[in-house]
Amino acid sequence: MKAKKLVTFVLACSMVFSVAGMAVLPAPTVSAADASGTTASLSDILKNQRPDGGWRKDYSQTSGEWAKSTIDNKATYSEIRRLATEFKKTNDQRYSAAAIKGINFLLNMQYSNGGWPQVYQSSGYHKHITYNDDAMINVMYMLDEVAARKGNFSFIDSSLANRSKNAVSKGVDAILNTQVVSGGKLTAWGQQHDSSSLRPAGARIYEVPSLTAGESVNIVKFLKTRSANSRITASIKGAEAWFNKVKITGYRYERGNGDSRIIADSSASPIWARFYELGTDKPIFVGRDGVVKYKLSDIEKERRGGYAWYGNWPSKL
Repeated sequence: MKAKKLVTFVLACSMVFSVAGMAVLPAPTVSAADASGTTASLSDILKNQRPDGGWRKDYSQTSGEWAKSTIDNKATYSEIRRLATEFKKTNDQRYSAAAIKGINFLLNMQYSNGGWPQVYQSSGYHKHITYNDDAMINVMYMLDEVAARKGNFSFIDSSLANRSKNAVSKGVDAILNTQVVSGGKLTAWGQQHDSSSLRPAGARIYEVPSLTAGESVNIVKFLKTRSANSRITASIKGAEAWFNKVKITGYRYERGNGDSRIIADSSASPIWARFYELGTDKPIFVGRDGVVKYKLSDIEKERRGGYAWYGNWPSKL
């Protein structure tokens, strides 16, 4: 998973510590390097499509998990979108054929329970159902367009469109089935969920099983594009109630010069923690030792500054 993250971060927890020269970050997003396919030439995209139909995150990677097809860091669905766009411009069948092969890969990559892993036929946390960095949600947005055969996907035949529609429907089921229930109430989602138990799962050592405010917002946004039914309506209302419950007021989050801190500020807009502890809804922070802490100041500087621990994501709903 990329070391990126949306950055508009503000959240509270406890301790204020002084670090000179910090600046409050602006509202736009800041990302780490996206997958090769977001900027590669069309010829390189064609050349780097894997036999299974997907693409690697980094075209130069030749071994290990990251040499496999993935949806991490915008990989695969970005290539498909770019190929479809180019086909509409040129009517060159190479582009439509590669796009169709890529779409079929995404359909084959989907688990029977409706979720998508981060990396195809992988191991460890890469096989978890992955909401992190909106990977699964972005795949579903694209397949929704394929299903409707709209925009640059008007060349898709009805059979592939119907398969894509079914995949999106199964994906919605996975979303509803992975929403965490706590104290009898629907809450939010983890960055990733175990593909068998459907429970929140860990990834890198500083990403422990938890609830996440960031990715949960975009899950709710996607659910709002679906036709309403009792389960979807309950899911959205449950998540929104949870966002309201765990919001933090009276603090702002500053990040800069390789560090970050939380500062008391009565005029600050509400903010949310990136991670909340399962069962208690306490904001949590984890360094490279893998130990959960309840104060941002208690983890090492490298992780304080190298990760976005707070944000205003739910304010965009």
